[in-house]
Amino acid sequence: MEISPRWEKLGDEFAALGQQVAAALNALEPERRGWTHRRENNAYGSVALAHPAGWQLHIWREKAHCKGASGQRLTVKGIVPSEYRGRAQHRITVAGDRRPGDIARDIARRLLPGYRDTATKGFEHRDQEQAATRARVAAFARLREALPALTTGASSIESGYGLFYRGHARVSDGRGGTRRSEHSAHASGSVRLSFDGSTGSIRADEVPLELLVEFLARLNAGSQALTGTVMPRELETALRELGWAPRVIPGEVVTGGPTGGGEQRPVAPVAGGGTVAPANVIES
Repeated sequence: MEISPRWEKLGDEFAALGQQVAAALNALEPERRGWTHRRENNAYGSVALAHPAGWQLHIWREKAHCKGASGQRLTVKGIVPSEYRGRAQHRITVAGDRRPGDIARDIARRLLPGYRDTATKGFEHRDQEQAATRARVAAFARLREALPALTTGASSIESGYGLFYRGHARVSDGRGGTRRSEHSAHASGSVRLSFDGSTGSIRADEVPLELLVEFLARLNAGSQALTGTVMPRELETALRELGWAPRVIPGEVVTGGPTGGGEQRPVAPVAGGGTVAPANVIES
């Protein structure tokens, strides 16, 4: 595609701007050096900045159709991975006639702190998505071993979706036509896997009765004996068992032990006159 002279000129201007802003950012944060620029060509002018950590910035003239200063303002936006599950609106605007060093200071102060936090979460979400995709691909490989007639396209296997057809179905030949499948199935239906490929659902039509009985029998958890290993676990410290202790009541003589029995004894004389209360055996 041939680029017009006007686009060439704008591309040169924005490439020079991006190079100077990247150099200024590296000077402002020497411990995080690594910013570089990438030339872009469009009708309104733009340039991209990239960092080895995965951070990306896009600088462009968003409102070039406006007149005056509004049409010359630059928009700077932080780019996060498409897998990010939150809301990301990390963007600022700066005057287009400001010096690259001033633009870099605005970016470092107003944009980068929040953008870096969001980008970190975005990278985590991207890694999770990629790991889940690999798990679904591996799961479909196992499913196709069990049912070779299960067909999946490049996108459907990543999304966790596959189809199978009764008999020998017509499948794509890779050249825009179709061919007769080498494998057949006893029913038609679909399989859909969960996000991480650990579970899934199946829909099947016109399944022969014997296969249906066998499938449902495999789902019957009540007929399957539990297997495994009993693992000991540490329990919380139990309270100490309460032992027997004699109970003394003022004015009484208490005797006996924890025998469950008790007896009363006759009143006994006390030296100097008087008597004491009968001796009772009281079970504690």
